[in-house]
Amino acid sequence: MKYTHLITAFCFVLISNHAIAQENYTPDRPGIGNGSYVVEAGIFGLETGVQLSTGNAVNQFDIGQMLLRFGVMENLELRALLNSYSTQYFDQTDAVNSGFQDLGLAAKYKLYETEDGQTRVSTIGKISVPVGASAFTNDEIVPTLFLVGDQSLTNNLSLSSNLGYTFGVGDLSDNWLFTLTPGFSFPNQQNLSAYAGYAGIYDGNNVNLHYAEAGLALVVNDGAQLDLNAGYELEQESFFIGIGFAQGFATARN
Repeated sequence: MKYTHLITAFCFVLISNHAIAQENYTPDRPGIGNGSYVVEAGIFGLETGVQLSTGNAVNQFDIGQMLLRFGVMENLELRALLNSYSTQYFDQTDAVNSGFQDLGLAAKYKLYETEDGQTRVSTIGKISVPVGASAFTNDEIVPTLFLVGDQSLTNNLSLSSNLGYTFGVGDLSDNWLFTLTPGFSFPNQQNLSAYAGYAGIYDGNNVNLHYAEAGLALVVNDGAQLDLNAGYELEQESFFIGIGFAQGFATARN
């Protein structure tokens, strides 16, 4: 999995030498769903984090969660999901699995936005490429389609929703993703926002997952975002907690 290290190193070199921080960048993290914001042409986004998950006698630590975004033209961005290096610990056997997750390649396109920017709808097309470690790969190229919407309700309250469909490939069954997430920005702290909502994954084999999730995001110097997020899965009684960072960059020529 040397490609992950090479791509990451290349991005940091590119950022340090040819880009400046972008203050109005809107990340897709934290949270299970994605936002409808599309990166402007010439803007590069870097989003990353770590997460600890526990449940069913299995504990997992993910480091990376890396998403790279680049605006290539009006209303269109390309995305690379380098994802994480993951380590699983099995309580009953003391066994350990570790390795990289599968790579994801995607594009996001803005379908609709009102003139006042209060309503926005976008779509995402993604494929998962089976290059991860044996414990974390799907062994198939898996396509997924998303419809993503955001609606401002007041100056401080918004609602975000995702509807996604992952196609069944090989031995993998198809599944649906649905999220509904109210968000809130604090009146006296516009750089601090919170969200809490629901995410459901409905599998073709009737193995469904239901998450309650919540988090905080803080915008700091030059538009960088720090976040804290957590969630609980009701069926398997599992829990996760994570922290992350996101920053947009404008190329020097902009």
